[in-house]
Amino acid sequence: MKSWIKENLVLVIGLTLPLLLIVLFFVATVIPKAMSAPPQYQMLFSATQYDYQRSVEFVLNLHVKNKQLVARPKKIEDKNANYNQERLFVYDGKTETTREITLDKSQLIDGVEQVLVETSGLEIDTSDVSPDGYVLDGPSYGGGGMMMGLFGGGHHNSGYRIKKGGVAYKVPYYKGDAFYNQLKFIGWVIKQ
Repeated sequence: MKSWIKENLVLVIGLTLPLLLIVLFFVATVIPKAMSAPPQYQMLFSATQYDYQRSVEFVLNLHVKNKQLVARPKKIEDKNANYNQERLFVYDGKTETTREITLDKSQLIDGVEQVLVETSGLEIDTSDVSPDGYVLDGPSYGGGGMMMGLFGGGHHNSGYRIKKGGVAYKVPYYKGDAFYNQLKFIGWVIKQ
């Protein structure tokens, strides 16, 4: 057996090196996540939805004032002018889920800044870094090099994720038609 390994050393290395690399990449991605605490604070963000069948009644300017989410709605007079509507989401890193906060737009008054009823109990921190050290990391685009380009593949979008050191949690796509490449960070929910 030893003589066979010596005679076929290149073959043995060629077969074991890919397996060793797979194990190393697995350990490098799974172990840090298992050894660290998941995000303790939910992330509040908005995304744009394009609905070609319905124009929106209001354009919402969402921002945080005195740790409360407020909206300044602007009524759209021309019903054919804008089909983009702002949708509000919360990402929970503990469960790695995203859920939508449905806004009751019947309560909105044109031009009047008001706290949204759906988020009135939330206290929001607009810092880039959460109190437990996580930050939102935007999508990165990559190519597969010359070989992937030749065979029709290669470009990919890694999506949004929240990171702390070498640990990252992917913000999953909401099961709907919101465009996450237009994700707008609002803040971290520090109190519910």
